[in-house]
Amino acid sequence: MKLLFEHVQIAPNRSWRGLHRKLPAIPFEWHYHPEYELTLTMDSTGRRYVGDHIGDYQHEDLVLLGPNLPHTWHSSNADAPINVRSGKDGGPMGRADYGGRKGMGETDRNGGIEPVPTPFSLSSVASKKRDLPHQAFVFWFSASWVDQVCVTMPELSPIVPVLHMARRGVVFDRQTACKVAALTPRFDQGPATGQLVLLLEVLAILAEAQEVMPLASARFDAAAPNRSEATRLGRILDILHANYAHPPTAIALADRMGMSERNIRRFFKSHMGSNIQDYVMGLRLGRAAALLLSSDMPVYRVAEETGFENLSHFNRQFVRHKSMTPSAFRKSRFKP
Repeated sequence: MKLLFEHVQIAPNRSWRGLHRKLPAIPFEWHYHPEYELTLTMDSTGRRYVGDHIGDYQHEDLVLLGPNLPHTWHSSNADAPINVRSGKDGGPMGRADYGGRKGMGETDRNGGIEPVPTPFSLSSVASKKRDLPHQAFVFWFSASWVDQVCVTMPELSPIVPVLHMARRGVVFDRQTACKVAALTPRFDQGPATGQLVLLLEVLAILAEAQEVMPLASARFDAAAPNRSEATRLGRILDILHANYAHPPTAIALADRMGMSERNIRRFFKSHMGSNIQDYVMGLRLGRAAALLLSSDMPVYRVAEETGFENLSHFNRQFVRHKSMTPSAFRKSRFKP
């Protein structure tokens, strides 16, 4: 999947822009933009990717993302980002197939992002018969605007360290998420002045949060890559996501990309904040977690499906990253 630049056009007479997404499933859309983004995800479970962070999310997941931080959500019932076509050089051609939906970053006739996401075909959705769509309430605002607000409104000064932490992405405690969720009936409703008041109320709630946990590692660099580097990184991610169960060696990957092994390792770590092996392990365990939650597949089959050659190795890696066995993880998610 390409690392896509998303053009978020905030109207000249508005301080922020919002989008209410309602989808049968949330597809993998790896993208970045120069604005801050606050996303409240509801009626959904799956995996959250922020910089070099890969983790689970559940209902009422509230996350603040800083400028140029690559991110996506991927619901547990969505198709995996596969079906990468090969180009003449052996690398992926274009973008991964996410089920026919337009990529984030494409503009509508007004020059902004799509106001109404186009539904896509998912074979896995039909068998689930969800009563509720996956929802995401998204707030975008510029760094210059929020910096100026914090200077002119000292009451909001407590949010300054939160904004600083958001350069790595932060997730808020459940109580804070519930407070923001209570304001969603007013989302994108009423006059422009009412919308400004709504955002200020939301920022005040964030400033009072009891728990704010960073997501990407401290070493992750969220500086915006240039278009050439973004395209190259996207091609590498295409290959790894399409072949995470049986990934190519660093030498083979470097050969496909026309790079030396040393250069590709340095390039990947500089942009993703982790090495290739650790990133692939995160993909494998993320897919394993999704299978454990969404199917009754035996644990040994989950291990096989995600590229682990033996069950003991799978169990060791799962415990190392999740602090519990795969069986315990499955049981813990279905406790009444």
